[in-house]
Amino acid sequence: KVIISKTKKELYLAAKDVVPDEVIGIFGTSADKVIFGENIVWPDIPPDHELKKGEDEEYVIFLSDIHVGSKLFLKEEFNRFLRWINGNTGNESQRDVAKKVKYIIIAGDLVDGVGIYPAQEEELEIQTIEGQYAEFTRLIEQIPLDKHIIMCPGNHDMVYLAEPQPVFYQQFAPGLFNLPNVTLVTNPAIVNVGKKEGFSGFDILLYHGYSFDYYVANVES
Repeated sequence: KVIISKTKKELYLAAKDVVPDEVIGIFGTSADKVIFGENIVWPDIPPDHELKKGEDEEYVIFLSDIHVGSKLFLKEEFNRFLRWINGNTGNESQRDVAKKVKYIIIAGDLVDGVGIYPAQEEELEIQTIEGQYAEFTRLIEQIPLDKHIIMCPGNHDMVYLAEPQPVFYQQFAPGLFNLPNVTLVTNPAIVNVGKKEGFSGFDILLYHGYSFDYYVANVES
């Protein structure tokens, strides 16, 4: 147990931002099974952390919250992205970047889902979850096969809501399981990209971030 005195106003306000399961450090004075807190430390990446560099120039694209099926889905913008990743639009430099993209990571909410919130059906262009995933698959299969696509679910996807979430349910999104350049992972997940002989690649923490809604609702401002 840690006791933070209200007389230490700045420290007391900082303590109110602590949420369950958060990793923190406490400076204080120890008494009988209690620490009287004097400072709170949120650990960060150390400044001398080694910066890894691969020999090859490769690119990773990070996407999320595409929400196919919603009337608010950015259809034209996504189609413009598809034209670019296929090398059909942009100047010479932009096309060169598209050619060097090796990985596309999509961090959840591929579709808008059904029954996620009250009256959602009024905002849906595609009313069924199967139809939404079929349309998403139709779009994503237009990405060139030399781009490795890695996808995890989010809270709008048709999977178990509590985290950690499993991979997508095949009965609702069978097309995703048939794409040869797609890897489906849990949420959260750690994935490795850029691994080659003599180089260990880069580890990436992939997380949709739905639990941040809990923090927003519970941390006092």
